[in-house]
Amino acid sequence: MRAAHAAALVLLAGSLACRGPRPEGGAASCTHVQAERQAYGAALCEDVWACARPPGGPFDRLGLHRLALCENATGPVVLYLPGMHMSGELPISEPRHDLRVYLAAAGVRTWGLDYRTHVVPADASAADLETLSRWTADLFADDVAWAASFVRGQEPAPLHVAGFSQGAALAYRLASREGQALAGLLILDGAAGGGRAPAGGGPAIDVGGSRLPFAERKQLLADVIADPHRPSSVPGFTDAGAALADILYTAQSFGGHGGLANTRDGVSDVRLLATLLASYDRWWPRAALDAEAPPRPSRTLPVLAFASTGLGPEWVKRVHDSAEAYGGPTAVVHDLPGYGHLDVLVGRRAAQDVFEPARAWLTGAR
Repeated sequence: MRAAHAAALVLLAGSLACRGPRPEGGAASCTHVQAERQAYGAALCEDVWACARPPGGPFDRLGLHRLALCENATGPVVLYLPGMHMSGELPISEPRHDLRVYLAAAGVRTWGLDYRTHVVPADASAADLETLSRWTADLFADDVAWAASFVRGQEPAPLHVAGFSQGAALAYRLASREGQALAGLLILDGAAGGGRAPAGGGPAIDVGGSRLPFAERKQLLADVIADPHRPSSVPGFTDAGAALADILYTAQSFGGHGGLANTRDGVSDVRLLATLLASYDRWWPRAALDAEAPPRPSRTLPVLAFASTGLGPEWVKRVHDSAEAYGGPTAVVHDLPGYGHLDVLVGRRAAQDVFEPARAWLTGAR
């Protein structure tokens, strides 16, 4: 498929006519805006809803982003669940480097979810962050189930659910619930069950860490986005791009050898990685991790999964085992040699190795 030419995202007031589905019924508490961008030479419309959720506190809100062709969007329907600290927003508008834009340009109706974490400000107080102590994996699964119901109410087609990393774990948790009748699961480097909360106290996990605290992280990412050859704000590196590349490659929580991103082999462009990372929300609830794996569903369903190899053979086995537990012997898993975790989303060959196989699977062209 041809390379993208992307225009700037333009948000319009919610009172303007919307080419996407109109919210009804339970969506009465949702605020709606519309946006339009250009990709693949075809106009894509993005419709966005911000929706209140129980118990109605200041952070109890979800966002839903629908991205599809502005005219005659009749392809498959996919609800995308992002990973930890991520949201349904689109930091990168090139189809080659974003699965949702790639699929939408090919006619798929894609929906992305903003978790409650997207509403929590980066400078939230300690009292504010206590709210996150009640945000368990089950609460997130409830939110995902509500979002799936919203999408089903607007789109007359079977619903596929896609998830990256922790979003994949939530996709499996949703599939374990009775009555979901999902058309299939598209799993991007994820497995069933919860993650493990990093050491430390407090109800919220900071996207910044001891090696790169939040303020320093923000500065480094801004420098790399502006020019990877800028002087490094992190001591010991020739430039900002080299600093970020090393920090990602050696991230100990991902094995320390390219498990997070294989920058030493150039699998992804460091500026694109910085753009993706800069879009992250700061806080993630510790209570949403360390959850027990959900029970297997009573029936299998179609599953297509992708596994990065940079996290090691045990991780690849987990991805395979989860896919087969939910999809049975017909589950399909593609291993991605040399890929780190984030490379699955923005790698130089992700369009060929991940996005196109996903499109073919969704549209039945496999």
